[in-house]
Amino acid sequence: MPEFNPLPTDEELWDERQRDLRATIHVAMPGRIQSYDPVHQVADIVIGVKDSLIDPEGDGEYMHIDYPLLMAVPVLFPRMGRWFMAMSVEPGDAVQLLFNSSAIGIWRRSTRIDNVEGIVRALQGRTLVGDVARHHISHAVALLGLETYGRALNHAPNSFDRPASHETASMVWGSDLDDGARMSIYGDGRVEVVKGAEVRLRIDADGTVHIAGAPSVTKLLALAELVDARLETLRSAFNAHTHILAGTTAAAGAPLAGTASAVASPVASLATVAAAKTRGV
Repeated sequence: MPEFNPLPTDEELWDERQRDLRATIHVAMPGRIQSYDPVHQVADIVIGVKDSLIDPEGDGEYMHIDYPLLMAVPVLFPRMGRWFMAMSVEPGDAVQLLFNSSAIGIWRRSTRIDNVEGIVRALQGRTLVGDVARHHISHAVALLGLETYGRALNHAPNSFDRPASHETASMVWGSDLDDGARMSIYGDGRVEVVKGAEVRLRIDADGTVHIAGAPSVTKLLALAELVDARLETLRSAFNAHTHILAGTTAAAGAPLAGTASAVASPVASLATVAAAKTRGV
């Protein structure tokens, strides 16, 4: 048993108070999702570390205590107003838990500004905190992106120390599965959509579009409106064309009374539609 001082000094009391205070303040911890509500974007989350406290009845050894399951934690997808980017969630996905200074439950459930816009929304959106606890684990929100070393992304950009305009500098989003779909925007202006290792769509910096499955990389695909225009030219020429009439009548074998003249010249060769700027990959 540790030696007990029945008459601690003011300094010892202050140090003990500081230790107790630090033990109750939570800032950030890792966690993993146990279950998820996609309608309200909240999750039940298991905190990924244990709390460590000095055993008050021991000899200074630490006790390791499991934190409780955190219920209905807001999962924060990148969002600004009605603009957002969201992903599917699986059990076991890792998150970074951030503990707000004050409780946010009443603020999140307030409906009085749901139909208010602009600066009025900001001025009227303030609420009471609901409880006076500070940095409590019940004040958690879940941030995306944290994972262990063993689950680092396999298809993140692999360039480093390159300017943003470099051809290998890129931003990638999509599935990290080897056969998953991903989209990349490159520093030189290219855009690529891939499925696994196969490029399904590429847009060059000059606007040329390459599509997987096209007949050939050397042949350009036609735009529908250009094809329609050429077909209309053919139709108009066909409708305006007349043939020379010669022969006999079917009934009496007598010569026909007259003939119709043809157009002055045949339809010329049609122009190419190569200006479409769409190629096969």
